Amino acid sequence: MGSSSTARPRGPLWARLAGAFRGRDTAAPAVPSSNLPWRVDPDTETWWYQPPAVPAGFQEIQARAPDGYDFARLVWQACEVCRLGLIVKIRVTGPWQRHGYGTRMVRFALRRRDGYRWTTTPQSEDAQAFFPALTESMGIAFPRQAHLCEHMRARGPRHSEPWQRLDGPRS
Repeated sequence: MGSSSTARPRGPLWARLAGAFRGRDTAAPAVPSSNLPWRVDPDTETWWYQPPAVPAGFQEIQARAPDGYDFARLVWQACEVCRLGLIVKIRVTGPWQRHGYGTRMVRFALRRRDGYRWTTTPQSEDAQAFFPALTESMGIAFPRQAHLCEHMRARGPRHSEPWQRLDGPRS
């Protein structure tokens, strides 16, 4: 049969893989996020903003890792005439969740927009937990019933303005 000189992989990962093959629950214990090796150092992350190409058009803000990967992104529209805002998409990749990135991005979108009425598109499971917490901390409702005005519906280029580097919004 097999040679005894051939080493078989051993260790926690091997045990989890073998357990999964046998149908056992193989959930790994949670690792504290501060110990994650891929966590972005705030001194090396960069923040980028793309302004709307047309009034009430799409805007976007991203937080990027040093390799350019956008681990946090917010896309929104805001109409100055109708004082209406729409959160179109918000995403924070797993390891970076619960570190304030979503809140900082939304605060950036709301800057100088006092009195606007905000809505969101249908929400993911994470967003269904995020927006009520945001509402409680900011006092602004974010119902998940997307409401667009005629200016937001106007067709134009989604993005044509160049990206601008930001100092990074603070929470």
